Amino acid sequence: MPLRSRPICQVCKEEESKYACSSCRANYCSVACYKQHKAFPSTDSVEDPKPLRPLTSLNWPYVPEESAYPDPLKRDDPKPLQLPQYEAIATSPAIRNALKSNPRLIELLTNIDKLRGVEREEALQRALGVDGRQLKNDVLRPRDLDEDTRALRTLAEAVEAAVRGGKEGALGLDWDD
Repeated sequence: MPLRSRPICQVCKEEESKYACSSCRANYCSVACYKQHKAFPSTDSVEDPKPLRPLTSLNWPYVPEESAYPDPLKRDDPKPLQLPQYEAIATSPAIRNALKSNPRLIELLTNIDKLRGVEREEALQRALGVDGRQLKNDVLRPRDLDEDTRALRTLAEAVEAAVRGGKEGALGLDWDD
């Protein structure tokens, strides 16, 4: 007698089973046995899989923690913001006042945000009044800053103050004025 590689059909108990019921994992061999099994379902059912955890229990959004051994070559590189810094920006009254006092600021930031790569950097430098070409010309003839540039600088200083969180000794913005 040859060895059977598959279990026997639990419905007809004659053939090797080729299938398993998705609700109770009972083995069956054919459509006829499947229909007969479904007509008289067993009370055994597969236990439910482990319930999913709520999203609030996950560490989301992921904010990478600072390394215990920072790379000295990257010491002066911009650091990614941490969750408390995002919260400080979102709740800063100085940022809210800067945005409220100059309604064109939101439009200006939206237009700059639509740009990508070098174009964005150049547009931001021009809007802040720190474009390299303009700085060379400013040495020869200083110019008055327009209202949008002053408002954008005020906003940038408010964001920096919120991110710095009272650490006055940290490097700050230098407008070369």
